[in-house]
Amino acid sequence: MMMVGAHTIGRTSCGSIQHRLYNYQGTGKADPTIDPKYLNFLQRKCRWASEYVDLDATTPKIFDNIYYINLKKKMGLLSTDQLLYSDSRTAPLVSALTATHSAFEHQFAVSMGKLGIVDVLTDQDEGEIRTNCNFVNAY
Repeated sequence: MMMVGAHTIGRTSCGSIQHRLYNYQGTGKADPTIDPKYLNFLQRKCRWASEYVDLDATTPKIFDNIYYINLKKKMGLLSTDQLLYSDSRTAPLVSALTATHSAFEHQFAVSMGKLGIVDVLTDQDEGEIRTNCNFVNAY
């Protein structure tokens, strides 16, 4: 959950979110969990799949906790990001990370340290390191 906070910097192709903007779950409509003003912006920005959009709509070039604040405002760009706030198991963590920038920085540093000592997965049953984070690897 913490490592997704790295989405405070970066961007993605509009092709990876167009389903949320125009045909959410095959309804022919937009994802209702997106803030209407943000949705309007995204639909204008993402008319073509080849365009790019910032993962953090507010401060895309600053490493900060605004990414989490945006989730509370229904401005999570990726559906997996927005689920962090709409899921009762992770919503309290999102709220805690919005409290102060220093709490975010500290917890991110701790999580990066833990990630650095993770053993390489050798058994497929233990999990996988994905080639594309949006899809389970095909074997």
